[in-house]
Amino acid sequence: MKKVLKSFPPIVDKRSRILILGTMPGPMALKKQEYYGFSGNHFWKIIFQLFEVRKTLTYSEKKRLLKEKGIALWDVFQSCERIGALDSAIQCAEFNDIPWLLKKYPNIRAIYLNSRTAEKVFRQRFAPFVKVPFYYLPSTSPAYAALSFAKKLRAWSVIPC
Repeated sequence: MKKVLKSFPPIVDKRSRILILGTMPGPMALKKQEYYGFSGNHFWKIIFQLFEVRKTLTYSEKKRLLKEKGIALWDVFQSCERIGALDSAIQCAEFNDIPWLLKKYPNIRAIYLNSRTAEKVFRQRFAPFVKVPFYYLPSTSPAYAALSFAKKLRAWSVIPC
């Protein structure tokens, strides 16, 4: 039986200059109540490489790092039904109010979409209402094994540091 899953509030503040949008946290992230909480996801490893973080951080420290670097984090989906972790299994989705977030935090000047699903949903649902440029980035999910970590890191290095 599918369960209704709910995403997290955005990590954002007035210093945010870019917004990274994923789709919906996976089962481990939801259990831990942490964005990208599954250890196999490359998101935090990529962020640590981009910002030369050499030590282990708590989740609170990770959120603080993002804010200090001007990065906001959210998902395109507010809730959905899904069995497992794959985006392709998402059904009955409700969307976060991305235009509202951008209006509330006008310093956000670019959006980066973490996966083809996030990009597709964003283009269909939000692009007509958003004046901020947006860019696709390869998924940090371990399910996207077509690219090595090194290639994902290279692609993600377009994020301004």
